[in-house]
Amino acid sequence: MPRLTAAQEQQVRDRIIRAAVAVFAEKGYHRATIADVVARSGLSVGAIYTHFTGKEELFLHSCDLISGQGLDELATRLAPLTSTAERLRAAVAYYVETIDDFGDQPGQVSLVRAWAEAGEEPGVREMLARRRERLLGAAQLLLREGIARGELPDWLDVDGFGRGFMALLDGLLLQRIEAGDAYRPEESTRRANAILDVLLAVRGAERPAVATA
Repeated sequence: MPRLTAAQEQQVRDRIIRAAVAVFAEKGYHRATIADVVARSGLSVGAIYTHFTGKEELFLHSCDLISGQGLDELATRLAPLTSTAERLRAAVAYYVETIDDFGDQPGQVSLVRAWAEAGEEPGVREMLARRRERLLGAAQLLLREGIARGELPDWLDVDGFGRGFMALLDGLLLQRIEAGDAYRPEESTRRANAILDVLLAVRGAERPAVATA
């Protein structure tokens, strides 16, 4: 049997990971099995274990795929926009758009399962930290550009606001689960934009005084 090329090997790995993403999103980590991934991918058990050591490694790669999707698409969407306000709102809209799915793949809400496992799985915890830093980097870039253009106050704590706003966005994933069938994406967008409204309204304002004990 001819040996697969490196490109073909990568295609097989990608096929397995995408099948695992769908399985974990549907069944969760504990109920999902390698047999489920075999059935979803259409590959053999041997093919799965040739590329991955087991369910734990597959779960980690699945979460990594979900967390890494979207930044290239976001950059494409932001490129034609000219103001900081437009770019920040477009970034929020895209985040909300990808809560439920990335095209034919499960969306960011699937990462809630990863957070549930992070306490016991250092690899999952590290993956989630990598995701946060990637998203934070994009947010900080937008904020710094806004400051440089005079569209945001120069006293803004870019790191603090960026991390705080990311916490708010990830909280929308929990609210999405809480809402169930009553979930409305436009409500998530409205809530995030309400915070952006405050940020954009303080352009040119003095930094608020901080009370000391």
